Amino acid sequence: MSLYKDFIEKFSHIQLLRQIEQLLEWDQQVCMPAAAVEIRSKQLAYLASLLYKETTSAAYRDALEAMIDINTENIKIKDLSFTEAANLREWARDFKRMTKLTKSFIQTYYTVVTKATEVWKEAKKTANFALFSPWLQKVVALNQEKANLLGYTTTPYDALLDLYEPGITTEDLSSLFSDLEYFLLDKVKRTSGKNSPYEVYFEGSFAQADLMSFNQLILDSLGLYNNHNSRVDFSVHPFCMGIHPTDVRFTIHKDNGLLENIFATLHEGGHALYELGLSKEEWATPAGQAASMGLHESQSRWWEVMVGKSLPFWKYFYPKFQMIFPQFKQLALSDFYQHINHIRPSCVRIYADEITYPLHIILRFKLEKQLIEGTIEVEDVPHLWNDEMKRLLGITPTNDAEGCLQDIHWSSGSFGYFPTYALGNIYAAQCFHAFEQSFPAWKENIATGKFSFMRDWLRERIHQFGRIYSVAQIIQSITETPMAVQSYKEYITQKYTNLAIF
Repeated sequence: MSLYKDFIEKFSHIQLLRQIEQLLEWDQQVCMPAAAVEIRSKQLAYLASLLYKETTSAAYRDALEAMIDINTENIKIKDLSFTEAANLREWARDFKRMTKLTKSFIQTYYTVVTKATEVWKEAKKTANFALFSPWLQKVVALNQEKANLLGYTTTPYDALLDLYEPGITTEDLSSLFSDLEYFLLDKVKRTSGKNSPYEVYFEGSFAQADLMSFNQLILDSLGLYNNHNSRVDFSVHPFCMGIHPTDVRFTIHKDNGLLENIFATLHEGGHALYELGLSKEEWATPAGQAASMGLHESQSRWWEVMVGKSLPFWKYFYPKFQMIFPQFKQLALSDFYQHINHIRPSCVRIYADEITYPLHIILRFKLEKQLIEGTIEVEDVPHLWNDEMKRLLGITPTNDAEGCLQDIHWSSGSFGYFPTYALGNIYAAQCFHAFEQSFPAWKENIATGKFSFMRDWLRERIHQFGRIYSVAQIIQSITETPMAVQSYKEYITQKYTNLAIF
């Protein structure tokens, strides 16, 4: 057996441990009894410490070092495939990162974020930031410690950002988001800021059974509902978790509104398709893992917004929608389409319109960067959040539940994650432009309910590669240009000009 195959044989159990960890986290968000938080925190802390021990052991290091110089990333053995060599480089980078942390830090971190997540759930339910504040202070302090352990050159936020979006720096984001903010604020100013004239059709409650019936039609068309490799559940905050290409789980919010429910299904379904498109054969290697969270978000925004809020999509689905919700037989498709693309600032990110959505991310990026750099205090977050909402969107949350408590990410310790949501929009627009060149008749296909060609294109150009290419390499390969915001700007300008919104 070769050194490479022997390495996978000996250490594939590490990925099994990660999958078990994910299952425990999924259970916590979906169906764990609230009283189990104490023991769950111990379970996750134990698993994390076990993973740390396995991935930093002398045996692991020596086996890896026999194939690659861990520091220089120079390959030592011959006759490797491109994928095998890429896996070695990613393993070496993961090893260098993991060995900068300590076992005691890992145990403390998982214990705190598990408990903080449960406190956040209650704080959000009761709109009580004071309840969550002490736990947020602990999570911020742990992330500051993590950044210091990992190391950085310019700002501690770089160390955390790199965990989710390798190759992007805080300086890159500051420049990009400044440009994006100027562009989007100009577009928001050109809109009326009034409610959609068709709002009345969407008021009131809709039967959960009817909502799920329509969602099942969508998921079936995307290739998810009848896929025995995936399932959908309900949680406080919608999310997707890919355990393995044969076990992909995503959730939606049980109590949200009609359109919010539908677009959350499309969003999380997009994530699920990425996870299902990863290589089964490479499940234990970096080639079987997503390239970055920004690229992951590009897949969710692709299906939720660029397809799900397009006219061709609803030419196919609207008659089916009207059959399940007959009150909409009074509303013309053109008016429905205008409504779902209506621009009006709102407080909650996951329900924001396409133009104001990135402004929500810019707000979060600024605040969490300042928290990690220590230039603001946790107690200042609610009023700073509200001030930024007023500046960017002209509105103020009525309470902290629809303000700074609305997202799960800070409680789970995911500082550095939020920017990937805005990057996802940029990546999606750039790749979609290239896709349109390959499939100029895509609208006609979608309007007749044909989706597999689009899913196959994404699988061929993005999903199948996992981490063997960087995001920059994937974008360059698809578009023949470096990552840039221009395609996103052109997409927004063209779409909403055609809609006569500005």
